[in-house]
Amino acid sequence: MKRLLAIVFPALIGLAVQAQPDLLVEALRSYQAGDLVKARVLVDEAVQTPAHSQDAEAWLLRGFIHKDLFKGMPGGAKADAVREEALNSLMNSLNLDEAGTYKDNAVQAYDFLARSFFNDAAKALGEQQEDRAVQLFNGYAKATLRRQPGVSLKAREIEFHNALGTAYTKRFNQQRQDTTWFLKATEAYGHVLALEPDNYGANYNLATLHYNRGVYNIRAIKAEDDIPAIQRIQEVSRVHFQRALPFMLKAHELDPQRRETLLGLEGIYYSLQDQSSSERFRRLFELLPPQNDQ
Repeated sequence: MKRLLAIVFPALIGLAVQAQPDLLVEALRSYQAGDLVKARVLVDEAVQTPAHSQDAEAWLLRGFIHKDLFKGMPGGAKADAVREEALNSLMNSLNLDEAGTYKDNAVQAYDFLARSFFNDAAKALGEQQEDRAVQLFNGYAKATLRRQPGVSLKAREIEFHNALGTAYTKRFNQQRQDTTWFLKATEAYGHVLALEPDNYGANYNLATLHYNRGVYNIRAIKAEDDIPAIQRIQEVSRVHFQRALPFMLKAHELDPQRRETLLGLEGIYYSLQDQSSSERFRRLFELLPPQNDQ
């Protein structure tokens, strides 16, 4: 830390030996001593003064102080606000630093904070906080594009929306009567396919989602249901089987040796009463070499 500070804040260390240290120097001293709360108060006041309002180094120090404060927080709205202050300060430093004196340090800290949005979004999905995950991912995209306008976020967007679709699918499997989760899952996977039509995971998961919904509808038929009601349920299920088919065929095309797609196609064709096609994919499955136990 001492070595880093010596590199990042050389001018401030020079100021520290003056007889009349200013707010920024006091902020640096508090930061070096580990008193982030006091350092924050001092640096916030310092950047409001004429001496430091356009000082790249002052904004860099403010960014580092807020970044370290954010790292010590458990998350939530307060942590989000501190992270935003850190990002704004580091961006100010980059914009004011015409000579690029502090660029490497500012970029490293800024990118760390931008990535933290993505990591927090993944954590939120694991905790079934899908709305917050979407909010955090949007924060990641905004922060990244702010420093690197025009950079491609396609890979990250595909990764996130595939995970989001999986999270929504889990919700739907827990509450089959609530089709809201089903629609959200199909939308998430559809977003992936709009970006990358040959994405295996999105094709297979979307096929499975439709197929399982059709199967669930049929299994939900009650003994007391009349024939017209049963026919309507079967017709709706058939629509889902038909919707599942092209996605499962695409997944099979992308990876013909995948066991799950062969079994999926066997099941879909069987449900569509296409016995010959169902048996063909069963035979293809049986021709595969035995799986390694590992």
